[in-house]
Amino acid sequence: MSSHGFCLKITSPASSGRLFTEKDMKNEFAFLFPNPKKVLVRDDFFDIRDLCFPLEIYKKYDFLFDFFNVRNKNRGLEIIFQERQGLVGEEYMLESGQKQILALANSTRGQFYSLATLLQIISFYSDSGRMPVFSISDAPEIAMRGFVLAAAGGAVPVVAELQRLLLKLALLRFNHFAMPAACVAGLEKFASVHSHKGAFSRAEMDLVAVRARKMGMEIFLLPEGAAPAPGQVVDRAGAEFYPAKLVFISSEASEKKTQPDAWFEDFLKRCNLGKAQGGKILVWADRFADHPEWIRKIPRDVLVFQRSPQIGNPDNFKNKAMPFKKHHIPQVLCQTIWSRDRFIPAIRSSMAGISAAFRAAKAEKLAGVMLIGCESGGNGCLLGGSALLQFEAGCLLWSGRPPVPKAFSHWALGRDEPDLFRVYSFLAQVDHQLPHTHGQYLFEDPVFAAFSRPGDPREIEAHYRKAALYLKKRKIARNELTDFLNFTRQLCEFIAAKVEFSSRLGSLLEEQDGPEQIRRQAAWLGQGAEKLKNLYLELWRKQFQPENLPDSISGFIFLQERFQYLRQISSSPLAREKLFEELKNYSSLSSPAAPYSSEF
Repeated sequence: MSSHGFCLKITSPASSGRLFTEKDMKNEFAFLFPNPKKVLVRDDFFDIRDLCFPLEIYKKYDFLFDFFNVRNKNRGLEIIFQERQGLVGEEYMLESGQKQILALANSTRGQFYSLATLLQIISFYSDSGRMPVFSISDAPEIAMRGFVLAAAGGAVPVVAELQRLLLKLALLRFNHFAMPAACVAGLEKFASVHSHKGAFSRAEMDLVAVRARKMGMEIFLLPEGAAPAPGQVVDRAGAEFYPAKLVFISSEASEKKTQPDAWFEDFLKRCNLGKAQGGKILVWADRFADHPEWIRKIPRDVLVFQRSPQIGNPDNFKNKAMPFKKHHIPQVLCQTIWSRDRFIPAIRSSMAGISAAFRAAKAEKLAGVMLIGCESGGNGCLLGGSALLQFEAGCLLWSGRPPVPKAFSHWALGRDEPDLFRVYSFLAQVDHQLPHTHGQYLFEDPVFAAFSRPGDPREIEAHYRKAALYLKKRKIARNELTDFLNFTRQLCEFIAAKVEFSSRLGSLLEEQDGPEQIRRQAAWLGQGAEKLKNLYLELWRKQFQPENLPDSISGFIFLQERFQYLRQISSSPLAREKLFEELKNYSSLSSPAAPYSSEF
């Protein structure tokens, strides 16, 4: 049997020795995320109404017990955690019997992963009060699995939201998490690093790091936030974060005109200092492209971060990675998962990029893969929009296999909610086969929109009306993602109405009752833009500190101003005539419309 497949063995007399494949496991442990490497299930069951976890485990991971709603009664089935020689790194095993369950690991991460898997199983079978006898052995496909939080304008998440995000990522076996150094106050001693408003104190960040380490995650800080675009000129000192003992050093060209040799000499000093303090140095690979002679001198415990904007070209990436690989320098491949003009990421194309990054990391034996939350800092993407993408990516990086759809709601909500996966699968196609993204249709100028983009407006309108209707019909019990889905539904409704209005504006200016229709529809759309802005702000402020507002707000204000302008001209024949002449003389753009952020 392949090491990637499930194994189900039934030991009853009628079926002794019979083996089942992954397909036959759908009604057994298919709810688990990520998929374990090997599962053995017997047709015997044991009582789980009373559980006896070690007190130190229950206290250490109380947040995990709360998430899965599992209670320790200090009696009944005994759960024993032991170290097992021979298990390496994050590897773990679970072995159950009638009177006890053994959780075996040889590391903190292995212990957390074994407990997370066990609590998933207990939570799933809790209503019946019994579960099948089983054994599980599991280990990762990729050693370093990271996530970079990059929010619009360097926005700082609220502590509760950050801890919630860390828990969700840890359940997917992400083991590294990065965020901009400016999110932590008191780092001004590093050149060009200034804290954002509402930044965490060092004490707050230390507490978050302690919780993260319990979950097997190391936090480090990026001095330049997310990966800057290639060629962008910055000069940032390494951002230290003592609890994690990870130091990231920028490798970009220096604004201070530091001589290359001087930069490299300073880099080597930092490497030696970090090693002496028990830390690890992280650095972008870009600077070494112009000085390949440096690569052989890089200490072998340094992690080199490679950007992968064109991961679809394996030969191109292989050429970039080969000089480091030749000198046995560990490399981490960084893959961007969001784009600037979207509230919801392009899930299909992002997953294709992540899958390509996974294959490249396996083929080239890289140290790991880091997912960058949003390129160039983003314009206000909401965390709820990337839930399915985080889930599928985390499962792939750990197990090497795509997850079973049934497991998604168990990860997102801690319970079974089949419609949730269907809804997010639908959202993955929101922009499918359209010339532009929903962000561009939302914020394009409603006056000239019909002339500034290709595509039949009737098809665009129908596309978004269909999406809004679909979301309206879904019956999902209220949960932490409900507000995001409600915002998305109203977003689609608004875009459909706005596109329809823009396409008719020219003819309305000529019709006898056109001015009144323009006034009424512009008033309605102006109110809709205000309502959508308020819904967005409500979601944003639940996730991020109120001091930081995304650029998207200027887009909503722009829309309100334009609809107010249309209301005003509706009562002025001279203004309507002038606008009509402008529309007649307006030539269609030969290239796609620019994203809204470049128009304000």
